[in-house]
Amino acid sequence: MTDLQHVFNYRYFVDHAARVGGRILDYGCGAGKIVALGLDRGLDIWGADTYSGYYAGWASALEPRLRDRVRTIRDGVTDFPDGHFDLVISNQVLEHVTDPEAVIADIFRMIRPGGLFLAAFPVTETWYEGHVGLYFAHRFPPGSRLRAAYFDFCHRIHQGLYRGDLTRAAWVRQSERTLDDACFYYPHRRMFSALKNVFRTPVEDIAADYMRMRLGERARFIPALGDPLLRFAYHKRAGEIVKIRKSA
Repeated sequence: MTDLQHVFNYRYFVDHAARVGGRILDYGCGAGKIVALGLDRGLDIWGADTYSGYYAGWASALEPRLRDRVRTIRDGVTDFPDGHFDLVISNQVLEHVTDPEAVIADIFRMIRPGGLFLAAFPVTETWYEGHVGLYFAHRFPPGSRLRAAYFDFCHRIHQGLYRGDLTRAAWVRQSERTLDDACFYYPHRRMFSALKNVFRTPVEDIAADYMRMRLGERARFIPALGDPLLRFAYHKRAGEIVKIRKSA
């Protein structure tokens, strides 16, 4: 995602959390940006992340005030009690786990009966790859020469995220490592089956709501009949954004 999209996502999730209230968990909180923003809004918000492998350095990026609010996920399990949270949010996290079914089960465990899970995540069918900032970058097989050539070409035409001062070759290596070591894209069908099998309640697609909030005042020019187009635009650019309730 671009920095602008990151910032909007943080606000969107925190706004939703403020409407729900209660005790909130940001699962896969990274450097704790959402936790910090939620605390600034007076929310009872907590965080959890693995802080291992590709993302080991993020623990040192936590603000001092967050360190007592963030737990480390170990062996796929978070050490919060069962039914502890009214809302669990997960912003661009499920594409970084090797066993999404187990992660969803752990999240389900921590939600109280009647509580909510709100998640945004890309899937295989998503067109745009937001970690390197190129369309269809995640569709190439690992180690593909065609992928390396595509990344090289994109860098030449000044496309892609996080280029900074990196040489073209270094950026290609960095981008390939990001996809190979930290991103695991799953088909839409698998992810929705996992959510339905664990929660046993309907999965609500909230992409149109997200897009209308993202558009702000401009959304008033799009009638309700335009919601399918808004959903299509979100799904192809960003993936899925859903809400699901744990039965009471």
